[in-house]
Amino acid sequence: MIISYYWPPLGGPGALRPVKFSKYLPQFGIESVALTCKNIAYHSIDEELGGELKNMKTFRTESLDPARILYLLGIRKYHPKKWQLPIKQAVNFPDNKVPWLPFAYSAARKIKFDAIFVTAPPFSSFILAYLVARETDKPLILDFRDAWLEFPFMPYKGEMQKKFVSHWEKKVTEYASRIICVDENIRNILIKKFPHISQKISVIPNGYDPDDFQTSGKPTIFTIAYLGTIREERNPKRFLESVQALITQNRIPETDIRIKFIGYIEGRFLKEIEKYKFTKTLGHLPYIHAIREFSSSHVGLMITTGNQYFFPSRQNEYLASGLPIIVCGRSKGIHLLEEAFQKGYPGWIYDYDDIDGMKTKIFEMYQDYRHGKIITGETPYKQFTRENLTKKLAGLIRQTL
Repeated sequence: MIISYYWPPLGGPGALRPVKFSKYLPQFGIESVALTCKNIAYHSIDEELGGELKNMKTFRTESLDPARILYLLGIRKYHPKKWQLPIKQAVNFPDNKVPWLPFAYSAARKIKFDAIFVTAPPFSSFILAYLVARETDKPLILDFRDAWLEFPFMPYKGEMQKKFVSHWEKKVTEYASRIICVDENIRNILIKKFPHISQKISVIPNGYDPDDFQTSGKPTIFTIAYLGTIREERNPKRFLESVQALITQNRIPETDIRIKFIGYIEGRFLKEIEKYKFTKTLGHLPYIHAIREFSSSHVGLMITTGNQYFFPSRQNEYLASGLPIIVCGRSKGIHLLEEAFQKGYPGWIYDYDDIDGMKTKIFEMYQDYRHGKIITGETPYKQFTRENLTKKLAGLIRQTL
């Protein structure tokens, strides 16, 4: 049984990762069922994503969490507001999805399964899965898409929150049969805290499906594309200023360059982006459309700041696109890209405020484009296809049975 609060018709990395695992598990002799929440108000909807799953049974339960209540009140798309942050912070034990637990727990006890695979965040799902595993005496596999106690997007504050989360993190990780982390940084921090469980922790990164990257040609305007969410630690301000400087200096015509943003953009950053005439915002697209829209550009743009727990989930997809990549900002969370660049993939990392450096590289690549030079790369991580990574997961599941 796969427990995932985020599931189609929701889009984004939270739904994508378990869906891709579910797509390929049958090839390795493992059938899965999904336990999830009924429809919620959410910023990223992907009606097509669930179409990849053939004859998979999904159990949807009620919930009293805020996103579900908003949906019941008629709100379909939810965009977080800054004033709501203190409220979310106050109920961060370990998140605001706790009201889903009693409904999901009741449903899980009626489902037939041999093992539990649970992906988080929300981390209350780990508590749910632990309780179900204890009740049914079935093996438990935890999938960390982010670090828990060190969760960067809604940090735990105050002694009470940190003690609560530390207690449950220790409890569920020690009980679990297997632990999977999306990144080596998460594995390292878990081993540092719980060295006695190191042997049961594995890393399975987010991968890519080669067939998703079909394109129908390049645009006639020099196009740089960003794929993913735009929020505080991915603020495009400095990169856009670099492009604007080239236009102001008459080095690139404003009509001959476009910066394309594919994915959800938080409100205040949307205003910042749209004040430039050379930008184009496409919002959240169905996954396949988003990948192909990105791949049809000339250059990929990655923006990242923060500590090692801020790691963009799309790194393997960026590399699979073959696009040269400019990275604005530095973080230990982009080590997959950094290592790929060291192996020869065309990519360059600049300090977030290095406007001159980014200007120089953008202009150089624009000149290449004008002279018909198409720079492409080949991912050094060909083993990280979704199919191969699911094969590894299937092997770990079998070890628990």
